[in-house]
Amino acid sequence: MSYSPQHLDRLRLRHLRLLALIDQHRSLRAVGNVLNLTQPAVSQMVKDLEFAFGVTLIDRSARGVTLSAAGQIALQRAQSGLASFDHLASELQADQTLMLRIGTNSAMLYQILPDALRRLDAGRSGTRFRVQTGVVGEMMMALQDGELDCYVGRVDWDQVSPGMASVLRHVPLVHTDLVLACSAAHPLAGRSDLSIRDLAEWPWALPPVDSNNRIALETGLRNHGLPGPLPAVEVVADPNALIVLARQLNLLTCVPRLALDTHMASGGLCALDLPDLHLPPIQICFVTLAEHDGMEQLGNLRQAMIEATSGQAKDMAL
Repeated sequence: MSYSPQHLDRLRLRHLRLLALIDQHRSLRAVGNVLNLTQPAVSQMVKDLEFAFGVTLIDRSARGVTLSAAGQIALQRAQSGLASFDHLASELQADQTLMLRIGTNSAMLYQILPDALRRLDAGRSGTRFRVQTGVVGEMMMALQDGELDCYVGRVDWDQVSPGMASVLRHVPLVHTDLVLACSAAHPLAGRSDLSIRDLAEWPWALPPVDSNNRIALETGLRNHGLPGPLPAVEVVADPNALIVLARQLNLLTCVPRLALDTHMASGGLCALDLPDLHLPPIQICFVTLAEHDGMEQLGNLRQAMIEATSGQAKDMAL
């Protein structure tokens, strides 16, 4: 089946929405009921799509229809494009001011993201910003689905499919350490003779068991013959809450240094001195879809993030 750019130009948005409906209902008749079309009309829309793209998009069987491998890829890309159209429509109906949708992790809200927005003079730039925080997987999925314009934070590349990785553009920004911390009043605080085995005697506040930071901590402890800690409190996707709990409840915790530094400057918290416990550093990246890479406002934000993280790296080196 050959690719037909002339027929591609004739497609409408409803052709792209068709893929999502087929994936949801697995029946052309059911899709027709949703669209108020006959089944032959829906079949013709499928043929139009397949002829325009030059590939088979659905597989038929006695149990109904499913998206082919190419259809799944087309759906992912279509969802992103449709979400962008929906976002554009809402902007034009509002005040015609561009809004950049930024996904990030909570640790980035302490210094780096505010510094970048300050560099952009966010209050007077003519661009609005919407910031959404969450765990890495949720943010990457939202970026893929077109619900975000960019993501700033850690990326688990081993969990990103090759197909998804090929449509991403990313810029490494900065590394940050993963550190153990506790209240300045904790019995372990400030000890120069602290050993890794001393950690086993104390309660913890930690992220969930499937989070990267928790996995890194448990791996580091097991490398020294210790079991993973059983936390007294678990908190999802918010190092600030972990830090507050560590300070107020005298719990140990494990957080990115980016999140800890601001709290340490105000007193009441300290990082534990454990040179034998090796925890992997965290690479912070700026990630966009390739199709959005040329957007001027995104380019300005990316440059501001580079400058902000460059300043942060210099401060950490002092």
